[in-house]
Amino acid sequence: MTYILYGVPDFANLAVHIVLEEIGAPYRVDFLEDMEALKAPDHLARHPLGLVPAMETHDGMLFETAAILLWLADRHGLAPAPQDADRGAFLSWLFYASNTLHTGAIDLIHPYRPAGEDHSATVAAEAHARLLTRLAPLEAIAATRPRWMSPDAPGVMGPYIGMLMRWLRAFPWDPSHALAITDYPALHALVSATEMRPATQRAGAANGLSGRFLTAPDTQADQA
Repeated sequence: MTYILYGVPDFANLAVHIVLEEIGAPYRVDFLEDMEALKAPDHLARHPLGLVPAMETHDGMLFETAAILLWLADRHGLAPAPQDADRGAFLSWLFYASNTLHTGAIDLIHPYRPAGEDHSATVAAEAHARLLTRLAPLEAIAATRPRWMSPDAPGVMGPYIGMLMRWLRAFPWDPSHALAITDYPALHALVSATEMRPATQRAGAANGLSGRFLTAPDTQADQA
């Protein structure tokens, strides 16, 4: 069947979009018309919180970025198979990115969400400090060049980490808290290689992005 990815341009669906381009399976992207559409009944049926991404598959509707990436990786050869010795490491670091880097990025760019506008500065500062400690282990594992995190082959970690690092540089609530991937050489190598793949550039163009949009993003608008 044709996969159908539901999203908003330059939101969390970007990583999934890149992977869909990479695997070459039939797909289409349905970009929602506006933010109001996220809370419409038809989209709430796809994602119970009215968020993106959501993706229609022959196994039914999927939601949550890491879940969709894992599903695609397993079915299209972009991850160690369940019987492989490095399957556990891949799963651990994929969920590390989801549970620590992704959540920290959201707190950094939307600090008013957990505690309201009056506490945004405190939440943003805490998120920044937390991200600094959480990026260090991710940099360390990237430096070992595991095959599922190699700059030399397509995968899901490069698009996912690249999207999140784009947010951390381009969209922090407090510009002084912006984090640059160039400060993390192994992650930079991974994301830079991902960024220059034709699949990434095609997905970026569909989201209104071009060039070094993961490693050197523009700062025109908060769209994460």
